Amino acid sequence: MILNNWLNPEYWSEEKIKKLHDSFLTNLPFPHLELPHFVNQKRIIKLLQSLTKEKFQSKQADLFQFSQTADLLHTNNKMIQEFISVWSSPKLIEYLKKITDLKISGKIDLFASIYQDTDFLLPHDDQIQGRMIAFMLYLNDLQEKDGGALAFYKCKNKNPYRISKMIIPKAGTLVFFEVSPLSFHRVEEVLTDTQRITLSGWFYG
Repeated sequence: MILNNWLNPEYWSEEKIKKLHDSFLTNLPFPHLELPHFVNQKRIIKLLQSLTKEKFQSKQADLFQFSQTADLLHTNNKMIQEFISVWSSPKLIEYLKKITDLKISGKIDLFASIYQDTDFLLPHDDQIQGRMIAFMLYLNDLQEKDGGALAFYKCKNKNPYRISKMIIPKAGTLVFFEVSPLSFHRVEEVLTDTQRITLSGWFYG
């Protein structure tokens, strides 16, 4: 089965799903999970190779600075198309429903991004109509000294005021969280001559 070629089987037992469900709902500062080695390392390498054939455009504004592809749902790249078929499959959707208690559909958005030296993304909550779960699949490793960590904020009166958690990117790690008025997060500025490469997007209701 195609999912078995992509996803780590240790996450799929009913006992594990229950533990992930409990963790997701109780994790602070808002419901989220960080799942190391969720995607097979060989597939991560193939995804990285595939992305060299995609066009990245520089994006700059007061809130952000990084490079990003267009919507990958329209790509002709076979490896990325296979990833999309896994990511929007009924089995994965049902899996995420069990963990999050959220009524998501098979609709997703997907794009790739590269953050390089001095790139950043300031605090925001990802709220756009229909978005229910935001996700990031990291395709390479960073060290703490490199910057580029994902920071989650604690909120007061729906305003972010303090970083509560930092996640340093590691290849194959999946991070996802419930999109809500409390889901403020940012990408720390990249501080070294390196790249932070991710596949990111949203699951919709």
